[in-house]
Amino acid sequence: MSSINIRSDIGKLKSVLVHRPGHETQNYLSGEFAQVFTLRPWSSSFDTDKAQHEHDRFTAMLKAEGVECLYLETLLREALDATPQARPHLIKSFLAESGATGDELQGAMRELLEGASTETLVRLVLDGMRAGEVLPPISAKSSLASATGEAFDEHMFLANPLNTIFFTRDPVTAVGNGVLLNHMYWPERNREVLLYEIIFTYHPRFRDTPKWFKHTSSYHIEGGDVLNLSNDALLVGLSQRTEAAAVDTLARNLLWSESASPITSLYAVEIPSTGTRLHLDTYLNRIDYDAFIVDPHILDTARLYLITKGRRAGEIRVHALDGGLPSMLAQALHLPAVTCINCAGGNSQMKERELENNACAVLCLAPGRLCTFEENVQTNTLLEKSGMELLPLRAEELTAGYGGANCLCLPLWREDLV
Repeated sequence: MSSINIRSDIGKLKSVLVHRPGHETQNYLSGEFAQVFTLRPWSSSFDTDKAQHEHDRFTAMLKAEGVECLYLETLLREALDATPQARPHLIKSFLAESGATGDELQGAMRELLEGASTETLVRLVLDGMRAGEVLPPISAKSSLASATGEAFDEHMFLANPLNTIFFTRDPVTAVGNGVLLNHMYWPERNREVLLYEIIFTYHPRFRDTPKWFKHTSSYHIEGGDVLNLSNDALLVGLSQRTEAAAVDTLARNLLWSESASPITSLYAVEIPSTGTRLHLDTYLNRIDYDAFIVDPHILDTARLYLITKGRRAGEIRVHALDGGLPSMLAQALHLPAVTCINCAGGNSQMKERELENNACAVLCLAPGRLCTFEENVQTNTLLEKSGMELLPLRAEELTAGYGGANCLCLPLWREDLV
């Protein structure tokens, strides 16, 4: 029996995969922050204690709602110990994507990783590897590189830490009873996918999981751009992080899958790149049976597409759609109409500030029951007036404007809609 069941993004949430930020977010020296936290160009530090407190509040809320929280580190350790093939698979893949090249560096890194315990191996992969941990110190009398000052600085990273891995929604996406192992835009984030590949290949609970997309694809796709509209329809955002060619590959894999994919239609929508909002799920989310929260910037102007099976095996057909986003969403859900709760109106400056703070990036716990950010006061008031039940949280340090509540967990199981 599959341990994954995602047929929509609003069915009652029962199980998620999360990662509590740890030492990987502290592994930087003075002056190194910009180099290590490349995805936070406007920050100069990361408060791990505050982030952990925010994450603990988030998971406590989930558990109070009856949601099982599975932790990435625990699953990874269990997968590595479950079968002897898992460890060499992880080490080989990690080295290939570490950024370190050549026999000397990769050989020393491999020796350290192969000799590590499971616990230490997981920490090395998460925390990154510095030259001083890998290469033995050599005196100037024994090394020309040391004598001339050209030896590796012991503090230099050979593999950067995975310090954004607490955004578990992006590297992998659950669709039906399978997953997409996404090809992330940034190399450091693409290394995160390796850990999920090990879990969904070797962990006893997940080893039979179908894989609808491989992160070795030539094209990029990220989880924040993939929405499960219904049992048979998927919506994908075309963004700076997700390429149209990747959607072509995904469509062929899902529509012509030998593993009984439930998807019969893929919809695509072009989205703008605005500030820190990079993915479709920061512009649009389903929040009830017939309701969506939507950013007004894409409500009427976005270009829309439908992808279906072609006539011959492996072929797909692409259809441009007219009529606007609400019409497309209603078509995908087989409904006469849907309600789009528009984040426009009210104080215009507050509206733009809240949109930049991912007011649309809500996590649906059950139809009409949402986890939101409490500082988005205007949007939360609008949602409550529309009949939604809200569980507001604060996660300033965790997200720093780069995601909403929905970015902090990977849904693995939702009850089917009735």
